[in-house]
Amino acid sequence: MNILFFGLISIVLYGLGTSYQALVYFHKLPPKPFFALLIGLIAAAAHSTMTYGLVSASGGLDLSFFNASSLFASLIVAILLIISVQRPTQNLFLIAYPIAITSIICALIFEANQEQLTYANSGILSHIILSILAYSVFTLSAGQATLLYLQNKQLKTNYTSLLIRNLPPLQTMESLLFEMIWTGLILLTLGIVSGAIFIDNLFAQHLAHKTILSVIAWCIFAALLIGRKLKGWRGITASKWTLWGCLFLMLSYFGSKLVIEIIL
Repeated sequence: MNILFFGLISIVLYGLGTSYQALVYFHKLPPKPFFALLIGLIAAAAHSTMTYGLVSASGGLDLSFFNASSLFASLIVAILLIISVQRPTQNLFLIAYPIAITSIICALIFEANQEQLTYANSGILSHIILSILAYSVFTLSAGQATLLYLQNKQLKTNYTSLLIRNLPPLQTMESLLFEMIWTGLILLTLGIVSGAIFIDNLFAQHLAHKTILSVIAWCIFAALLIGRKLKGWRGITASKWTLWGCLFLMLSYFGSKLVIEIIL
């Protein structure tokens, strides 16, 4: 498999998709949903093919830092493409595509200590897949929370700004955010439960920080959903809680991998 070829194809198409969405955002081009979706699908397919070539190892999977980052980014794009078919999330491509481009470039250029997972550890594999899916959904929710935060700020100071004119109504933005949080929390719960079942000791020295930070993130998201139900939390409050939860979640996996595989 020519990993470099698929990587370059996906970079070019992600760049084209980013440029197109930027032109639509600034009202330089009319929106063409089918064209945007087609570019995204081909780019995501090339990215996924490249990532498969990177993570495939003899008898298992290589989920080292940059390979995992590429897998993570490809899932973000794939999930966003699926959501965008029925929900107004096109503005998030301006965040997702650059993340994907960065992950591909880093995966092609840099190397980290190999972290191989054998297929025999199917329980652990399910835990990792569920966790990465949860991280992907929560990353999208972080992007949505950022847009919602800016939207709330702009509505108070400049309700005719370009951002306001490009975003869906505030109620729709909030509804999308909490749909993402619910989905992410379910996946994260399954990931934590599967980890507790299939991993011998979640509080072993090399896993303790991941477990603690993941549980903190879970508590933040759960508290946010409870706060919305009981106290009607929304807007800037919901955005801040979401971003804090996503920060702890990213630190739990990629923060620890960065320290162990790259820094140390």
